Amino acid sequence: MMLKKGIKKPLKNIYYSLLLIINSLYDYNKFRKHYAKDNKKNKNKKQLEAWILQDKHRIEKAFTLPNPRPSFGKDALTRLIHNTVEYESKFAKDEVYYISLGAIKAYKKFHTDNDYELPIFYKNLLKLINLNDLNDPKTEISGYYKYQESDKEIVSLESLMRSRHSFRNFSDKKINDEILKEIVSLSITAPSVCNRQHWRIHFFEGEKKLQILSLQNGNTGFTDNIPMIAVISSELSAFYTPGERNQPYTDGGIFAMNLMYAIEAKGLKSCPLNWCNSFKDEKKLHKLGYIPNSEAVIVIIALGHPASNSVLAKSPRLDTSNFYKRH
Repeated sequence: MMLKKGIKKPLKNIYYSLLLIINSLYDYNKFRKHYAKDNKKNKNKKQLEAWILQDKHRIEKAFTLPNPRPSFGKDALTRLIHNTVEYESKFAKDEVYYISLGAIKAYKKFHTDNDYELPIFYKNLLKLINLNDLNDPKTEISGYYKYQESDKEIVSLESLMRSRHSFRNFSDKKINDEILKEIVSLSITAPSVCNRQHWRIHFFEGEKKLQILSLQNGNTGFTDNIPMIAVISSELSAFYTPGERNQPYTDGGIFAMNLMYAIEAKGLKSCPLNWCNSFKDEKKLHKLGYIPNSEAVIVIIALGHPASNSVLAKSPRLDTSNFYKRH
């Protein structure tokens, strides 16, 4: 009986290793088949939509930086306008089209409001667009607006969810330990597979914060304005089969959202910063010695007290019909 068990265990290890390789190849092939690479010709509707929405956001979020510079975003704006023109010619003047035009129009408003001269490249690109459409009220869905401080207490989950926005302009007010503990206490109410509670939060300030942000590619323009970051990770030793390979990221994402709601509930603001990095950057991060190798990095969240002069991106959501199907 012992001999049989001794043979079975190595075979199971080999089986799991092969299964992990097969699953990884499956994930690779599926992603490679469907992702919307920039140089892909004849992008389909969903791929064009994805590029429009992300470049629209690149333009929109720049308005929310502490000190946005004039004439920014030439590459993103050029790509956005060309993709928008292609989208309209192939498909329709739908909400995606007007969301894009709203960001393009807001670019002009930003320069006008701040007495900046419009760049030549922008004026040339505008010639590709139907200017009548640019003045359509439907374009007001995107752009930016001024942050208004309020003493009104958020009393429901719905109002909390609808009031949260990504902030990129923080004050220098210190985050005290008591608030931090309260935020963590709320965050860990998040569900996790089999209640394993494998998520971790690493808070960084000062030079250590800057070390981490130097490896992240989405904090340009407000790096020095961020008082604190939270690195969310998942402890991989909490998982034991190849079928669980995505669970650290699923649970980590749920936890990260819970953390941002907790931050909002305690009167602070946040901004999620992607960790779409290669294995090289992840190795560099672990090499700093703050986060164990056994933890997979999920996302970085900037947090702090809001600056009173902040500007917020409108960041419109598509119609709800885009996101569900009743079977």
